[in-house]
Amino acid sequence: MDHSLADDDGPFLGLGASYFTALWRCKHDRARLEADLDFLSRQGFNYYRMLSMVGYYPAWGGREIGPVAFTNRDDKRVEAWPDYWQQFRELIDFAYDGYGLRTQITVFADAQLMPHKETRLAHMRKILTDVVPGREHKIIFIEVANEAWQNGFPGDEGVFDLREFAKDLDSRTNIPVAITSNHDWPEVGSTEGFGRLYGGGVADLATWHFSRDRRTDDGWKPVYDCWEFGSRAGLPPVVSNEPIGPGSSVNVEKEPIRLTMAAAFAYTAKLPAYVFHSEAGVFGKTFFQETPGIDGFRHVLRLLPSDLSSWERNDGKGPQALFTVFAGGRRDRYWPEVPAARDGCVRNAGSRNGDRFVCVPIGIRPGGLPLEARQAVQFTAYDPLTGEALKSATLHKGERLTLPAGSGGLILIGQVLPDQAAR
Repeated sequence: MDHSLADDDGPFLGLGASYFTALWRCKHDRARLEADLDFLSRQGFNYYRMLSMVGYYPAWGGREIGPVAFTNRDDKRVEAWPDYWQQFRELIDFAYDGYGLRTQITVFADAQLMPHKETRLAHMRKILTDVVPGREHKIIFIEVANEAWQNGFPGDEGVFDLREFAKDLDSRTNIPVAITSNHDWPEVGSTEGFGRLYGGGVADLATWHFSRDRRTDDGWKPVYDCWEFGSRAGLPPVVSNEPIGPGSSVNVEKEPIRLTMAAAFAYTAKLPAYVFHSEAGVFGKTFFQETPGIDGFRHVLRLLPSDLSSWERNDGKGPQALFTVFAGGRRDRYWPEVPAARDGCVRNAGSRNGDRFVCVPIGIRPGGLPLEARQAVQFTAYDPLTGEALKSATLHKGERLTLPAGSGGLILIGQVLPDQAAR
């Protein structure tokens, strides 16, 4: 299926949620775990991202997950869980059997808990022998480490070890394997680390953490930042693994339309999966139920084709685009290129499969989005926050219309027609 995730029921769009404390809650707070998983399942999520260890940094005090005894950065001794492997197995079973949620295992969150390479390899292999067997269908993929360059795998040596670990995992299991997001290595903001980490076919998926810059394009850059990574020759499909969200570090995003459209845009850009990231899923001091934007994703999944990540994408301007966009009356311009424009959009990424197409215009100005059809088409524009159909149209080549701004983003679902069918 190219870039699509698939199981025995066919392709599906991966929608995950950060849930770093899941294993801790399995041991210490089953009632909260049950409530969280139930809520996530009802909102359309089909997997969650857990950490198999954490606690080196003092911020995790009282929420440590200890497969081994360790001393944290403040020299505090933390004992190993005697029932660690039992809890690990029970969590995966509890999430899938009770709520249909698969598990993304992030093996090394704070790899400093295991400073020796041999210990790390032993832990990783024990997951494969003591946790995975019989649960392969309950695990969506295994990620070697979280932001590895700053969590125990520094520099070139760290990258060498990460690639070695990924190869070792891949040789021992059929579960898809990812490595990490080294987005600030070898320097802050660098994308060089992506190719150096994932080149050469060492992983099935690439997990990456995209921009949290809310200054650019009225805050829409974190939504479209994944585009450049969505389809790179010789590199694996990319998961938006820890995007900006409510309560995220560095910057916070609370606007439901940007949160929801980040997932829709990612799928259209050929990303097979998107992870909703929030404070509720990190330290859990707040609740998923009160998190902005979390109730909109189910509409996105309902509207978008399940194999969208494998369709042929376009950037909304090139020859494959089905519409010409306008901003301030100027053809083939997004409004950041025409700052005084009161209409237009930030991006209008699209994707096509035969005569079917999807477009996801984002950052639409209050004056709406003027479009001109390049081919005969019929389509419906939906509000991604509610799933409501806002406007349907049939256009022949060269015909224009202005779509409503809605809440600032739309999902267009349509079909390319023979020219005469639109007349």
